[in-house]
Amino acid sequence: MAPSDPSILLSWAQLQDIDFHKSIQINSTPHAGLGIYYTGTDTLVTFEDAEPITLISVPRNVVLTAENIRTFALSYGTTLRPLLRIGEDDERVSERATILRFLLFSLHEFAAPKLQKIAKESNCYAAYLDFMPSPLLQRRDDAQSQLTSLSLSDLPPPPIFWTPAEISKAAGTSLYYPLSAKLRLLSSEFEQFSSQWREVFEKVEGAGEKDVEISFEEYVRADWLVASRVMELPIGDEPGLGVVPLIDFANHSTSLHVNARYEITDDAVKLVSLPGQVAPEDELLISYGPNKGTSEILFTYGFLIDSEDAGCEAVKMRVRDGGVLQLVYGRPPVAEFYVREGEVKWECEFLWLLCVTEEDEFEVSVAQTVEGLPDVDISIRGQTLSGVRGQAAVDAIKEAYGSDEKMKDVLELRRVLILEKWVSGWMEDLARVEVRECVEADEHIAELEDEGKGDWKEKDPVDGIIETLRQREERVYLLVLQALEKRKEDLVESDTVLAYLAAQDEKADEEAAEAVETDEIR
Repeated sequence: MAPSDPSILLSWAQLQDIDFHKSIQINSTPHAGLGIYYTGTDTLVTFEDAEPITLISVPRNVVLTAENIRTFALSYGTTLRPLLRIGEDDERVSERATILRFLLFSLHEFAAPKLQKIAKESNCYAAYLDFMPSPLLQRRDDAQSQLTSLSLSDLPPPPIFWTPAEISKAAGTSLYYPLSAKLRLLSSEFEQFSSQWREVFEKVEGAGEKDVEISFEEYVRADWLVASRVMELPIGDEPGLGVVPLIDFANHSTSLHVNARYEITDDAVKLVSLPGQVAPEDELLISYGPNKGTSEILFTYGFLIDSEDAGCEAVKMRVRDGGVLQLVYGRPPVAEFYVREGEVKWECEFLWLLCVTEEDEFEVSVAQTVEGLPDVDISIRGQTLSGVRGQAAVDAIKEAYGSDEKMKDVLELRRVLILEKWVSGWMEDLARVEVRECVEADEHIAELEDEGKGDWKEKDPVDGIIETLRQREERVYLLVLQALEKRKEDLVESDTVLAYLAAQDEKADEEAAEAVETDEIR
């Protein structure tokens, strides 16, 4: 069981040369986790134009990066090297996979003394990793589903740990498809990884079945820890990823309550104060991202932001289209909607692929290949662009048509109409799926019910989360539809759209006259 005294972390931090402000502590939070608190007797004040106050400074060589993990692994000879594929002839695994595999190794309960020593006794991260959260994990087994509690938290588990039945209740929300796709990916990864794990550790002296077997729930937990804690850490001009010990215990809040931020230097990753005041016993809070959608926060971190504090309500919905989008864009695009202080905005640049037609001299040609993806060419006003896909194709269309004053409003109107149809459909999907009430009363509650002492039925907390998500996404969609209707009304009154519609009517009349003339000749 994990230790219960967070002060152990401060002792560990001293050994790792992690600098702490004298009045900073890591303590338990009211919501069953750890947080970073200011415990000084005086208010901590940071002025607008002053240098921020450094609260925690973690040296780069302590951050859990792929490079630091490989250095640790090399110090133990050949035991860990195969797991991380370190060697001249082996292809290295990705940064994310390296961190994930190290967490799996460090958190697994080994029986073999040699592996116990490396994973726990000699692991310089062991004291820190003992405090990693362990939500309710859902064991997925063909024969039987079994819930295993690895923590004392009564909070609902993050969506990645939901049961298949619970996930199905999220159908229609923007959470459903990313969550289903993520679980399919993890299942595929685990199938390959579990055999590699066995192959690596069955060669270790004294290894038994407990050492060579890794469970899917352990793999899911490690992936969730990486996803919810990793941050971008550039190394020079190169991108990089890392988990920053202790600073990763900083919890999220909205812009109304944020009082700290990250600061990355060549030597360290720091938690520093924002301009303003931090009162004694206040928790230091950061923002995980001002534009993250409600389901995005829920998916990655496992909680819903209070709608009153959200500041920005966002929905990011994956578009499932098997036509031009799939061929040219190459991956399912995401339509993003934001509502901030009553203002509605959307980001859907990929709609340029759908708002131009053959009539506008835009064509898509597909040639099937023997292997791999089909060859896709796009033709824009007589110019053929071979192999241009994704955002590059969108940019090419915008460049060709975006500055055309005669078509600018017409193309925007088409995009608005497409978006209106999609949003209306997504709202129907939300309304179509009813959240069922799930009751799991224990024996004591059942007895009280039998004695007629009241209705003790309680809604499953996951049901409550899904219902709240539905309501909030529906509210965003309603505001988006209102904004789209207003924009549509403005566009249809523009001179260019009126001229275009008049030309279309004239063209239709001419075609109808030609058809009548043809019929008379016949």
